[in-house]
This record gives sequence, C-alpha cells and structure tokens, in this order.
Amino acid sequence: MAAQLYKTHTGQLFHAGSIVIINVGLPARGKTHGSRSLIRYMNWLGVKSKSYHMGQYRRRLYGSDISADYFDLGNTEMAGARTRAEDTCIRDIIEYLTKGGGQLAIFDASNLQAERRRQIYDTFEQHKIRPLFVEYICENEAIVDENIRKVKISSPDYVTLDPDSAVLDFKRRIANMEPYYETIEDSDLSYIKLYNVGEHFVVNNIRGYLQSRVVFYLMNLHISDRTIYLARSGESSNEGSYKSDAPLSEIGHRYAHNLQDAILRRIKQRNDEALVKTGVDMSKRALKVWTSTHVKSYQTAEYFAQHENVSVRRRMLLKGINPGVCENMSLEEVKEKFPEEYQEYLRDPYHHRYSLAESYHDVSVRLEPVILELEREHNDILIIAPESVLRCIYAYFAPQGLPDSLIPTLAFPRSIFVELKPTAYGCKERRIGISPSTATSEPASDSATEQN
Repeated sequence: MAAQLYKTHTGQLFHAGSIVIINVGLPARGKTHGSRSLIRYMNWLGVKSKSYHMGQYRRRLYGSDISADYFDLGNTEMAGARTRAEDTCIRDIIEYLTKGGGQLAIFDASNLQAERRRQIYDTFEQHKIRPLFVEYICENEAIVDENIRKVKISSPDYVTLDPDSAVLDFKRRIANMEPYYETIEDSDLSYIKLYNVGEHFVVNNIRGYLQSRVVFYLMNLHISDRTIYLARSGESSNEGSYKSDAPLSEIGHRYAHNLQDAILRRIKQRNDEALVKTGVDMSKRALKVWTSTHVKSYQTAEYFAQHENVSVRRRMLLKGINPGVCENMSLEEVKEKFPEEYQEYLRDPYHHRYSLAESYHDVSVRLEPVILELEREHNDILIIAPESVLRCIYAYFAPQGLPDSLIPTLAFPRSIFVELKPTAYGCKERRIGISPSTATSEPASDSATEQN
C-alpha cells in the first residue's frame, strides 16, 4: 500500500463512515483504470480502501473462457450466473467495510440497469454503507477503440487469443450489453458522471468530506497513455550538506549529460516501438521536466532545456528532506550523539522527525499537490529530485504491500533511472541503466536522513 498521510486509532478518517463506490458504464470506458487510481490515492491519504473487480469474480466462478452470451442481459439462462457472481462480490464488500476495517470500497462492474442498481443501493444502505455512483460515459468511439486495443486485449480473458480476435470478441460483449444500458436519472442518488474520460462532469447530491475528496480526485483523472521517469539529482560539490545548496561537481555534470542521453534515447526507443505497433507517430510528444529548487537538481535538469518539445520547471515542493540538527551526520554519529532519538528513528523511520528536521511523512504531505498534478498530466514527466523525494513519489505508485518503514530505505542510485507506466491493471516499472562509464552502481546513503 502507498504511504498513508493520515492515521487514526479507529482506522476511519474524516468522520465519514463507510462508503461504497458503485461503478456504472459499458466496458472500455475507463472504470477499472479510474478505480485503481482512486484506490491508490485513497490508501495514500490513509483511507483504507479496496477495489472489487467483477471480472475477477466471474473468472473465479466460471473461468476465463466464457461465451459473449454471458454479457447479454437479455439472456435469461445466464441471469442466475451473473447474479451469483455479483452477490458474491457484494457480500465480500460488506464484509470488508463492516468487519474488515475498510472505509471505502469500489464495486467495479457495469451495473447498467436502474432496477438492479436500486437493489444494490438498498443492500448497502441496510448495512449503513453509503453508496456513491460513478458513471463513466464515453461518446467518442476513437477513445473506446484505443482503450480496447491498449488495455482490454491484455486482460486475463484474452491470454490465449491473438489481438484481432480479442478485439472482435470484446466488441461483441459491448454490443450484447448496449441495448440494456440505462443512464442514472434518480436525483435522490449521490453520483458523478464522467464524460469522455474527464471532458466534462455532472455531480449530484454529494454528501460529506470524503465523497467530496473522491469527486475532486476523479475530476483530475484521465486514462491517457503516459510515462513517469524518476531520476536522482547529480552529485554536488558539497554532497553531504543540505544548507550549502552546492552546485554540481564535475562528476555531477557528467552524470547530468549521461542522464539526458539515456532518457532521450529511451523515449526514442519507445516512440519507435509505438510507431511499429500502432502506426502512431509520438515523436512530437512533449516531455515535461520537474525539478527541485536545489541548485544541483535544476543544474541537472538544464541539460534537457535545449531540446525541442522539452520544458523544465522548478518546484519548491520537490526539495529534499530537511535533516535539521543531523545535517552531515551518519547514522552512527546520530546513534552516538542522540541515542534516544536514534532508537525512536529505528522504531518508526517513516514518521520520526529529528529536531528542526522533516520526517518522510512530512515530505509526503508536502508532495500531495505534486501527486495530484501527476495524475492530471497527459504528457510524459521526468522528475529530477533528491533521493528522499523520489522515495515518497515512488511509494505512491508502489504495489500494495509496501510498508511505511521501508520507504526511507528505497535506493535510487545514480547508475539508473526508474520508468513508471500507470495502467488499468497496475503500474509497470523498469529500472534502466544510464552510463557505466560515469555512473557505477552505488550503495544507498547511510546519512541520518538520506536526503541527497
């Protein structure tokens, strides 16, 4: 799970009680992508959340090789099978929200018919779980086709089919469901409608702070294909000092030059692959470089400024963790000088804050506006920042199961950069070498706050 910003003894935040988000919409409209992104953000905030995908329940009960007739809502022979899968999923959601410590769950299914939606609504209300409907509407067939080819044909249902056959089968599913689709019209329900993946919105009867946060996040969301690169700032001439804010050393300048070459080479490789695979020319796509206001960070980024379709932006929020009284001290020196503080650090390295310093939790809170802008951004992004900042941003995209205590130990050596690609089924990660001639593999810093 991504690092939590806020925690309470009860595990519930904002006095909001339990909320279930009920997705509505035809396939390939962005429901699963939106659900996974929202769950990542809510868990990061500290709202214990989980998404329940109907496809997983269907495959678990009936296998992945299932006829398109299953998705024909007029096929009464399949009605019992569909209801069984839905009811199993709904029971699990209720268990999670009433006994499992969860506060927010997403029922990620099509839920196309008004009468069935009302039944589901009543079931959750009986358990004092507040429903919020999120309807994904896409009137742009080009977006739907692109989503099918980029996402749906790689789903577990189609591992044995070639791409063209998978596309045809998936479109048959949609055709079987379309005649029974009824948009939400009940004004007493709480809902948000997202048109054409964020083009415009309709919001109705939103109640409470947590529902408002959900709506706010969804209004910043999109499903455009983009890549996020994370790279460490180059070495400075006074590497251990936070206050001196020293410029790049000679080694740091060589690293910055090699980083530029490696990133641009990787982007060209991806563009060439996309041209062969899809026929789409991505060579004019913009790359936005975000860097901290540390001198060594923006000097590293300046190597990119001379290139076409690249813009560089300095951001105060990307500054490294402030080490306070422990500046220029190793962990061994902290242990000797501040033995009690050192023990507190070992007990909770993510939340511990040395005197006059920041904790990693503080850095994560500071980065929330950056995270939201990352979710909103359609272009590729390269973030050049100190290692402490990269750790917190990486933790946001990390798969569930990453404990807070490991975040301060994550290593981003200058021999590599990290490529993250958010998708509907998770976040793909690659670590790519920069240049063995000037950026060899290096151990993680053992300084008290590991800020560089």
